[in-house]
Amino acid sequence: MWRPGRWRSALVGGVGLGALAFAAPAASRAEPPAGPAAPFAHGAQQVGLSVGGSIGFPLIGGDEHEVDDTRMLGVFPRWAIGVTDPLARGAFYQGNVELGVEPLALFNFRPRFGWAAGGSLLLHYNFLAMSERAIVPFVEGAAGIGHLAFDLDGESDGFIFPLHGSLGVHALAFPGGAISATIGWYHLSNAGLRSPNYGVNAVMFRIGLTVFPKCGRDAVITSSRPGRRTRPRGRTRGR
Repeated sequence: MWRPGRWRSALVGGVGLGALAFAAPAASRAEPPAGPAAPFAHGAQQVGLSVGGSIGFPLIGGDEHEVDDTRMLGVFPRWAIGVTDPLARGAFYQGNVELGVEPLALFNFRPRFGWAAGGSLLLHYNFLAMSERAIVPFVEGAAGIGHLAFDLDGESDGFIFPLHGSLGVHALAFPGGAISATIGWYHLSNAGLRSPNYGVNAVMFRIGLTVFPKCGRDAVITSSRPGRRTRPRGRTRGR
């Protein structure tokens, strides 16, 4: 004969099993609290500041102009955001794409003092295959608008279009940030809106700091591993 105590035990056991069955799917769907975001991923932001120097050169042979012999110093703040997650995972060219905004201030010291100011839009590609070694090479190009006041023959002062293309590297030297350096071609001209317009052409070297808000160095390293999520493992809740 089935005793009342056994009914109660069966009822308690059934309720317990039902609660467990309800809780298990919910627990499997729950994610651990997010760790620091990966800096080279869609939506990841960065801010930076670099300084640089340049040496002018003649882009086209012919008559000599003062614009061929410039010596510039520049200051370049920057903000950028990732528009893709890492692409081509496992390939030597795996990386991600960023878009950015870069104000600029240039000061020319040769053959006479002058200045220029403006801003550019950046297109930037990070090569992430070496990120586990704390090195992220990149390429970038930029175009913008600005104002020139160099007072040099060969290029009219006034409205200009700054252009540049560079090769660079992030050295992930500290948590959440990097020492960044670039070298490339820098160009200032007015696209024929005024004459003369020979253009200022220079080799520009820059170095500065880049900060990845809410990111750590470990996040940079794990973000590029094939098959890994772009967000590193966070702390798990105690059981």
